[in-house]
Amino acid sequence: DGFDFFEYNNLQSFASLIEKYNSKYQRISAVIVEPLQGEGGVHPGKKEFFKGLSELCKKSQILLVLDEVQTGLARTGTLWGYEQLGIEPDLFTSAKGLGGGHAIGALLIKNQVDIFEPGDHASTFGGNPFACNAGLTVATEIERRNLITNVNSRGQQLRSKLNSLILKYPNHLKEVRGWGLIQGLVIKEDSYITAEGFCHNAIKNKLLVVPAGPKVVRFVPALIINKREIDKLFSMVEKTFASLI
Repeated sequence: DGFDFFEYNNLQSFASLIEKYNSKYQRISAVIVEPLQGEGGVHPGKKEFFKGLSELCKKSQILLVLDEVQTGLARTGTLWGYEQLGIEPDLFTSAKGLGGGHAIGALLIKNQVDIFEPGDHASTFGGNPFACNAGLTVATEIERRNLITNVNSRGQQLRSKLNSLILKYPNHLKEVRGWGLIQGLVIKEDSYITAEGFCHNAIKNKLLVVPAGPKVVRFVPALIINKREIDKLFSMVEKTFASLI
C-alpha cells in the first residue's frame, strides 16, 4: 500500500504520476529507483531521464531515493552508480558489495533530510561492529588497490568479448548492456535459448552466472578479476553457447 509504479527511463510516465497524485489532499513523498536495473534485466539509467527526474523531484519537493544495493561500491566503474548519471539523490541504500560478502546494510542521507533519531530505525546487521569493520576494509581496499580503474578496464574487456559473441551468433544474441562489471548479454526474443537454460548449462562448464529475466544473462564478476580470468570466463561462455546451438 502507498506505492505506485512508472516506466523506467520514461520521464513522462513519472510526470503523469505527479499529476495523478499531487493535489490538495495527497502528494508523492518519495520516489525509489535503481541507477541501473539489476533484476529487471540490466537496464542502465539514461542521463537525460535522471536529470529530468531529479528536477521534477526538487520542483515538487519529492525525495529522490536510489537503490544502490547492486550498483554500489565500484561495481559500475564509479564508486556509486548515481555518479554515472550526473545527479545526486537525497538518500541511497547500500548493501551486498559494502560488506565484501559479509551481511551489512546502510542508508546514506543528506543532512537536510536527516530526521532520524536513535531508535527510529532497527537493523540486524546495520550496526554490527564486525560488519562495519568489514565495510571499512572493503572501502579501504577499493581505494588502496585502485579497483575502480580495474573495473573499467575489465568491464571494457568483457563487453568487447561479449560483442564478438554477438557477431558469431547474430540469430540468437541481440546486445550487451551495462556499466563496469555488471553486464547483461541479451538473447533475442525469437531464439529458443533462454537465460535460465544458458545459466544451467554454464554450470557444467564451471561458470557461475545468473539470469536477469527470461532473456538476459547477467555477469557480475569479482572487482579484483584480472585480464587472464576474463579470457577464461569468456572461453567458458563460448563453450556453453556452442553446446546450445
